[in-house]
Amino acid sequence: MIFDEKLNFNGSNWIKENGQIILNVEESHALIMAAGYLKHNNEDGIYFRGQRKIYDDLSPGLYRGIKNDSAKYGRETALYKKIDEFKSNCSLFSKFGDYAAEPILQHYGLNTTWIDIVDNIWVALWFACHEARCTKDGKFIHYQKRIPDENNKFAYIYLLAANLNPDRKKPGYWRGNETELIDLRVAAPSYFLRPHAQHGLLFRCIGKESGRPLSYASQIKGVVRIPLRKAFDWLGNGQTIGTHALFPPAYYDNGYKILLQSGVDFDAKAKYIGCINSVGT
Repeated sequence: MIFDEKLNFNGSNWIKENGQIILNVEESHALIMAAGYLKHNNEDGIYFRGQRKIYDDLSPGLYRGIKNDSAKYGRETALYKKIDEFKSNCSLFSKFGDYAAEPILQHYGLNTTWIDIVDNIWVALWFACHEARCTKDGKFIHYQKRIPDENNKFAYIYLLAANLNPDRKKPGYWRGNETELIDLRVAAPSYFLRPHAQHGLLFRCIGKESGRPLSYASQIKGVVRIPLRKAFDWLGNGQTIGTHALFPPAYYDNGYKILLQSGVDFDAKAKYIGCINSVGT
């Protein structure tokens, strides 16, 4: 099931942008109704990803900017070596399943084969309304509100499908024919506070004979556009959705502190892996 132009949600209208038919939403109730429609009419789970604009593809961070399998495998090899370093340097990784290690490191800055999603539409909207400013080495990040102007008018939310076949031996993990899904609030303890604060889930497409696809765009079931000024009005100024709340400092987030103090080094030549970054709050 995907969005259909025949559907009518009061407070919205259908438009074409970047070659796609998307839903332009002018009322907050229409946003909730559209998301609820897909959730109710899909066998898969429907999750949200906030974005500043519509992209041609939906690629995980590790695969961005590459077009062939040899580059993909080279990056994967470097990433898994780095994950092993964290496991060796941080004993806390032994306290939960191996399947959660890569998604955890993704949440704290590494570029991996997973894509961040949430099950709270307001958290998705917050990310769509803010942009990350980072230093050249990627070690320091600051999130700031986007300023509405002629070139910066909208926030976007992708609605993404993930299979819901639970693995009873792996808490918080689901795997189907097309996707894997992990809920870090279940798979990882709350001393890793950030994913719990962000309603953090991640998904990725299943690898076939030729390996994992470079783009996960097949899982996009709909795109919603919200005028940026209205999005800020809907979010309001509450402290429970803000940089300090969604990115708890290492003083509160013990897992984050341990990762920062792990002693794992990052090679500037392998920027595509990313690093454990410090987020200004």
